[in-house]
Amino acid sequence: MKTRIGQGTANSIIDVIGNTPVVALDRLTRGTPGRIIAKLDYLNPGFSKKDRIARQIIDQAIADGDLAPGQPVVELTSGNTGTGLAIVCAVRGHPFTAVMSEGNSTERARMMRGLGAEVVLVPQAKNSHPGHVTGEDLALVEARACQLTHELGAFRVDQFARDHNRLAHEWHTGTELWQQADGQIDAFCDFVGTGGTYAGVTTALKKRKPTVQC
Repeated sequence: MKTRIGQGTANSIIDVIGNTPVVALDRLTRGTPGRIIAKLDYLNPGFSKKDRIARQIIDQAIADGDLAPGQPVVELTSGNTGTGLAIVCAVRGHPFTAVMSEGNSTERARMMRGLGAEVVLVPQAKNSHPGHVTGEDLALVEARACQLTHELGAFRVDQFARDHNRLAHEWHTGTELWQQADGQIDAFCDFVGTGGTYAGVTTALKKRKPTVQC
């Protein structure tokens, strides 16, 4: 007998990506003018905002016909994007291979493997220090990711170049933030990795209020 799913029950882990809460930091900022709120994207299933781009890029690739049923997926990662991709690819039925430098966190590699991903570790460049990933290290990881994409006939996520990295945050993160703050936003601050979150949220906010400082 098929069990009926209630209205408050998500159909899969992917369906609970996003719509993360915001919290006012009133106790920490007591005595300062204005109000600071923080958006808690670590409450996504993979513990980071990168879950959003993993879902957006994979689902868009499927919709566009760029990712065929069961086709492998490859991406270079330091951990967070790979964790999000491991979750999304597992649900969507795509084998996922994460390519990362040996200089990255071993805990991230174990997490991705625990979520069903294959993790390929690339040795660091000759003069690199353990735990510190250099541009030369990243070039080696990129070369290995390209090689595996060709060998496996895989879809390459290419998070640094795809528009849907940015659009995931313009369409969702920034829109959520505006609604949660009732449109009362004067400034937005973010730390930058690929730049997708910053660019996407900034675009969403400035469309609604051009004077927002970002």
